[in-house]
Amino acid sequence: MNIKHYTTENNKPFLDVCIFFMVFCFSLTPLTAQTDTTSNLLPKKTRIHILAASVIERNPQISDASRLIGDVQLAFDDAILRCDSAYRFDDGRFEVFNNVEISQAPATKLRSNYGILDPVSGTVNVSGDVTFNHEELKISCPSLTYNLDEKRVSYRVRANIYEGSRHLSSDCGIYNSITNRLYAGGNVEIKDENDYITSDSLSIDRNGKTLRLYELSLLTIDGATIQCEKGEFDGKTGKGWFSGQAYLMDDQGVLAGDSLFVNRDENEGMAWGNVMISDSSRSMNVKGSFASRTKNADLVTGTSSQLVQIENVEGVDTLKMKSLKLERQEEMIYASGEVAFTQAAFSGLGDSLSWNTRLDEMWLLGKPVVWSEEDEMTGDTVKMILKENQPYKMQLLGNANVLSPANDSLDHAISGRDLFAYFSDGKLSSVDVIGNGTVEYYATDELDEINLNRATCSQIQMRFANGRVTKIILLGLPDGKFNPLENHEISKARRDKPQM
Repeated sequence: MNIKHYTTENNKPFLDVCIFFMVFCFSLTPLTAQTDTTSNLLPKKTRIHILAASVIERNPQISDASRLIGDVQLAFDDAILRCDSAYRFDDGRFEVFNNVEISQAPATKLRSNYGILDPVSGTVNVSGDVTFNHEELKISCPSLTYNLDEKRVSYRVRANIYEGSRHLSSDCGIYNSITNRLYAGGNVEIKDENDYITSDSLSIDRNGKTLRLYELSLLTIDGATIQCEKGEFDGKTGKGWFSGQAYLMDDQGVLAGDSLFVNRDENEGMAWGNVMISDSSRSMNVKGSFASRTKNADLVTGTSSQLVQIENVEGVDTLKMKSLKLERQEEMIYASGEVAFTQAAFSGLGDSLSWNTRLDEMWLLGKPVVWSEEDEMTGDTVKMILKENQPYKMQLLGNANVLSPANDSLDHAISGRDLFAYFSDGKLSSVDVIGNGTVEYYATDELDEINLNRATCSQIQMRFANGRVTKIILLGLPDGKFNPLENHEISKARRDKPQM
């Protein structure tokens, strides 16, 4: 046999996969203590009895074999072999032909067209339309080896295994009817009604209904898709853990990380390390170091050196955000700890943020500051209304301030009790300052001399175009005057914009 022709999907040699399963299986075989020196040196022999045969003759052309013909029956321990004919060799081996059937208590039956029975190893190697049945499990393949003492099947050619509605196929594997555990490797495929699994290597515990994954695997279970390099899934409880670039994708969204725990029955999951979680629309993606997901809520946390990163892809521009922690409860999103966000020319900072995604309403708290292009706005509280991820309306409630560039070194400064800002295509178009308004506005005369216009009034209106103030309107009995620039102390310190 040319072994090079038998390779797995990722080009791992077929022989390596088979050797892995044989070594694993042998490691499970208990060592039997021997009572004397002779039994330690000689292999244990299975005693075979000839129960029936129509004719027993010696073939003169084969001096070391006897021929058994017609309704041959052989007994070895708790197994009975039936066939049409057989050769018995002087070393104790039997070569059996046609309609070969082995029955072994309590519920095992093996059928084939040809086989070699070795009493020394206690095995039978069979080929030709092979079927192996144990209880409800059936294995069908071109050839296999069955260990009669250990009740263990091993195959090295592609086999099909059936149990109820489940169909498994693989290039090699081992099944032990005592432990009811199946090991399968090499392009493993499992189909069970609407569930589908592919893997390079896995095992199934029929007693505990447990699936263990040892290599790269992809599972579609209960409408969810799970990928991992290693993992374990309990079919009874719907719970499982998965590791190695693992992810879960279902109608709630995506949960991914270095390792995952999932509870399919409760639609819950947790992820650790390089976490990514997204909503059902796949428009919002969140990255962090830990994530927890329930049916109606998500939690993602980060560290001071690796903050949670949020991207909301909707409309023309992507909204990006960072924070120490992010929580989602139905349509509400809460971010806390070093909150920063950017969206095109719009950005902001604060200690905490709440976002109603259904109403597109966002609140920024904790010394908040917001920028629209080069205009900086601060207040005790910031309320924003979004449309398609872009700012539409904004309110600065309490101690509102605006810094807008007059030139490369000077800022117009406007302050008041509250501020109402309006945007067009995501850019600041107008600002109304209500209550205790003050303005410091720089103007240039015909001699290019810069003067400062200082005024107070109850309401101020500002108009913007191309990121610059084009008009300032003072309402409510304004009081002000112009002063030369050199007589005025310049400049209010600006805060640094967030970098994403």
